[in-house]
Amino acid sequence: MRQSVVVGLSGGVDSFVTALLLKQQGYEVIGVHLQLWDDKGKPQLDSLCRDLGIELLRYDGQELFRRQVVDVFVQEYSEGRTPNPCALCNNTVKWSLLLQVADEMRVEKVATGHYVKILPLAGHWYVCKGEDAVKDQSYFLWGVKEKLLMRALTPLGDFTKVQVKKMAQDYGYADLAYQKESMGICFLEGRDYRDFIFHYSGRICKPVPGDIRDTDGHVIGQHTGLLNYTVGQKRGMPVIGNEPLYVKEICAGQNLIVADRKNGLFQHVLEIEQVNLIDRTDLELENIEVKVRGLGLNPAGNANVREIGESRLRIYLENPAWALAPGQPVALYCGNRLLGGGILSSGRI
Repeated sequence: MRQSVVVGLSGGVDSFVTALLLKQQGYEVIGVHLQLWDDKGKPQLDSLCRDLGIELLRYDGQELFRRQVVDVFVQEYSEGRTPNPCALCNNTVKWSLLLQVADEMRVEKVATGHYVKILPLAGHWYVCKGEDAVKDQSYFLWGVKEKLLMRALTPLGDFTKVQVKKMAQDYGYADLAYQKESMGICFLEGRDYRDFIFHYSGRICKPVPGDIRDTDGHVIGQHTGLLNYTVGQKRGMPVIGNEPLYVKEICAGQNLIVADRKNGLFQHVLEIEQVNLIDRTDLELENIEVKVRGLGLNPAGNANVREIGESRLRIYLENPAWALAPGQPVALYCGNRLLGGGILSSGRI
């Protein structure tokens, strides 16, 4: 009997080649297009699925996406934090919806076009970095639970993006292989995130000017509205004694920004919350590395990690990180293996 798999199809080359590869491996592929934002259903998917001879289902996940991703995105920024909506979507929406569809259809496996590997090790299942170091997407999956990983397939983890495009071209889909891919945050649709937040759901949020203070609490300037700033930003900040200042902290409750010189933004200790770990004993490993995507700089070297409460970790860095913003995901690795991660807490240690 052929084994079935539910494959998330976006209409792009990655998910298409994922379905193609799994069909070649003998799976009965069921394509599922998750309608998460106003994508008008991607009508080209119908012809692609007919060509492959696979069933296509469309699943409306817009309400969940709005609640778990868009609303959180807006709320986090309003509180002076810096969220990562792609990680939010993967951890709370996309994979969960695919698993829900699979359960409803009594299908064991789910698959996506992520450039990662999912591998067993020491009795557990881990996300691991894919072969394509440039396209590796493991960072965004720090919060995906192991119970889902046990059922997941990610065949593109064994290939580079160039190879995937070549496969699509070889099968007669050159237009698909080289079509312009969507970049950035999907629901912004090319808009500036500040403009989106200002007008989201018809609510007009006008920027409110406020104080910029130094680390001693002295007022040294005025900001034009907190949404116009992020931790590590130099543009629009005061210059003291010919030395530029950077955003060190955004205090939404007081409508103020704390500024400091560049070297004042380095941190040796981080705290993260909403932690997800595949195996808590991994915290005893000696070669844990930390990765954060954003304006700041990732710390080089290893880290010592300690639990400080339920779903909270304190991370002691061998070398300091620079300009990390509260709200950003922090991923923990051991070599190519993603151990888990969490969200950078507000406040500096």
